[in-house]
Amino acid sequence: MRNLLAIAMVLVGVLTLAQEITVTGTVQDNSDLPLAYTSITFDGLDNDIFEQIYTEGDGSFMVHIPAGKYDIIIQPTTGSITERIETFTKDTDLGIIRLSEAIQLASTVAVAERPLYRLELDKRVYDMDRDPTIKGANLSDALNNVPSVTVDGDGTVTLRGSESITVLIDGKPSAMTGISNIADALKNIQADAVQRVEVITNPSARYDAAGTGGIINIIMKKGTNQGFNASFNTNVGIPFQTGVNANLNYKTDKWNFFISPYVRYGRSEGSSSFKNRFYSQFQPDTIETQDGDRIRKRFNYGTGIGFERFIDDRNTLTASVNLRRSTGENENTLNYNDYAGNTLFGKSSRQEIEDETDESIEANVGYRLEFDDKGHELRIETSASFAKEDEFSDIIERTYMGNGENGHDKTSNYEEQTRYLLQADYVYPHGESARFELGYKGQFASNMNDFTVMQRENGEFIENPFFTDVIDYDQNVNALYTQYGNKMGKFSYLLGLRMENSDIRIQSANANDGLGSDDKKNYTNFFPSATLNYSFDEDDRNQLQVSYSKRIRRPWSRWLTPFRNFSDDRNTFMGNPDLDPVFTNAFEMAYITQIGKTSITPSVYYQKSTDNMNVFRRRAEFNGNQIFISQPVNAGDEVRYGAELVAATQFTSWWRAFGNVNFYGYDANGSYYDPISDTTYDLSGDGFSWFGRMSNTFSLPSKIDMQVSGFYYGGSKNAQSERDPMYGVDLALSKDILAGAGTLSFNVRDLFETRRRKVFNFGPGYESNMDMQWRGRQFTLNFAYRINQKKKRERGMNGGVDEAEGMEF
Repeated sequence: MRNLLAIAMVLVGVLTLAQEITVTGTVQDNSDLPLAYTSITFDGLDNDIFEQIYTEGDGSFMVHIPAGKYDIIIQPTTGSITERIETFTKDTDLGIIRLSEAIQLASTVAVAERPLYRLELDKRVYDMDRDPTIKGANLSDALNNVPSVTVDGDGTVTLRGSESITVLIDGKPSAMTGISNIADALKNIQADAVQRVEVITNPSARYDAAGTGGIINIIMKKGTNQGFNASFNTNVGIPFQTGVNANLNYKTDKWNFFISPYVRYGRSEGSSSFKNRFYSQFQPDTIETQDGDRIRKRFNYGTGIGFERFIDDRNTLTASVNLRRSTGENENTLNYNDYAGNTLFGKSSRQEIEDETDESIEANVGYRLEFDDKGHELRIETSASFAKEDEFSDIIERTYMGNGENGHDKTSNYEEQTRYLLQADYVYPHGESARFELGYKGQFASNMNDFTVMQRENGEFIENPFFTDVIDYDQNVNALYTQYGNKMGKFSYLLGLRMENSDIRIQSANANDGLGSDDKKNYTNFFPSATLNYSFDEDDRNQLQVSYSKRIRRPWSRWLTPFRNFSDDRNTFMGNPDLDPVFTNAFEMAYITQIGKTSITPSVYYQKSTDNMNVFRRRAEFNGNQIFISQPVNAGDEVRYGAELVAATQFTSWWRAFGNVNFYGYDANGSYYDPISDTTYDLSGDGFSWFGRMSNTFSLPSKIDMQVSGFYYGGSKNAQSERDPMYGVDLALSKDILAGAGTLSFNVRDLFETRRRKVFNFGPGYESNMDMQWRGRQFTLNFAYRINQKKKRERGMNGGVDEAEGMEF
């Protein structure tokens, strides 16, 4: 009898779920005006139904769904979301659903299902967790999909064409971005471990003043769902790579524990070629060709672990630890041919095998106090980190023709960094829309670099003092800031002022022909900012924003230390301890509009920098060979300007797209006197270029999603080089399996193998052509499995505050 009753209940449930009912209603604002194009989702809580619709011009909607229990999420084009749970057993008219107005200084344009990319007035957000093309990729590769951001063949990250950027992890400097080489460090971070990337093109006084080009803030995944939740990702690819990572959390009313371990191995191959021509007035031109092959192997593993303690409704304590370790082996082979006119007179090779180990540990503690008034809060955050990078190289040089000599060198490079952070932010709202902010941030970093070159002579390895040094670099930055914002009708503003004191010291043990050096720099600067916003209509569908900020570009530690790079004995880099910071005044104007299901944001920007830093490249002779020495110098002023367009739309229920195109130019003036050659070089120049990308997502039959992404970088030119255009296409397919608990995806990066960097360098007495491919076409198969998690369908704005949302940078 009991079994019959259970069967009957199941049959009733099946019949109820199979019954299709109609739900209708009308969405209005608090002034009884209809809210057209409002996104509404019906997310089944006892079935796998997920329906997304939009209201008509009069605010009405109608949807046909199976009977059952649903989580209903209502998201207008601007303002806050509304969420309610309803059980439907028959046709239902929900009547008028009235949404109260949300007064904000920054509006969000979004749809109910969180889009791959969304735009906010103070930042642009790319939801990396929803991008199938980056599954199994490293973060350096994945950043190429983010609008306004480009990553070239050697991993250099630029924002709107500018390399002067600040990269943050969870809103603060992190050991995860490496000690002195951000490009390499980003290759050691799995894109699967990143939740989203925030791009801030013209930061307010709340943010660090560093980075004249802007800020890229990388938000790592952390579990936040109630109860036990887990997600696992595993992938395998060609060229060979494999990896596994997990995100687990357990959350109660008082605690949230989370852990995110990962392990990854990858192997990649690349190639490069150079052709250098040296001019001489009385001798035939000398030509040098260089062909290189690169094999790079990496094994990374680590974890992030932490907890949140919800002491009560107003007090929250967070703590986390990040551990990371990476081992690698790089094999670089360079083959040289030297010509006098058309006659070959020299032939040689250089092979380097490098072993490296990177380790870091970082601890974070944060406290948040919320007062009685909504938005009235105090945040305090501290962090400490230690990182080390050890590199050992074995270099063999062979001469097959000419006067060169065979050689055998060994190099060792020990780098250590300690970093401390103390930060406090206070926000006080008053009235309906005004707020006052006050904060302090102290960053204290110390770097040590011990580099040694040993050369084999008469069967013994002897130290080469020309390439050996111990560098200590300390940088302490203390900052205070204040901001005030308000909204008056259709007009809102945010005004701020930031003060930063920079205290820098560079000590070299072997500079000045072994005498050593001790350089100190200390400067205090003020950085104002202003944001003005005007809404042309009542529902904030058309808004104009004008912003200004003053920024600083401090020289990187590697650029300040009198350190000589030895990876290629014909191309060397030297630091310059006399470098001064660059100051930039940045202006931007943007227009934000929503037309139906399409959001469009055109913007124009202008930046003027003083004492601009340039990498000056000169010809020299060392040990009888022609070499190039590159060194950063301050030379004159530079103006950068551009126009950008970002658009996102949903053409149909099965086709979504977003695109980004940026046109930018520069005009620089300046000269540099080189005491070595006793020559003044003109570093003035101007240029114009553009880049664009388009991403299309298609819902195919059998519930397969396909994404096709492409980019094009136009050529560019500066005072000493010209870069050829470059383009690439990525493809991804994904399908939910195991009743929605799993997702299987397959992607191809650089589908047509066109990601090649071609640069023409020139200067007095020489010209040089370079062609480099960091890695060829890559195939990746990825499987994701979730426990107690539905596939993410988050709204454009969530009801709470993310861990890094609103934190001070």
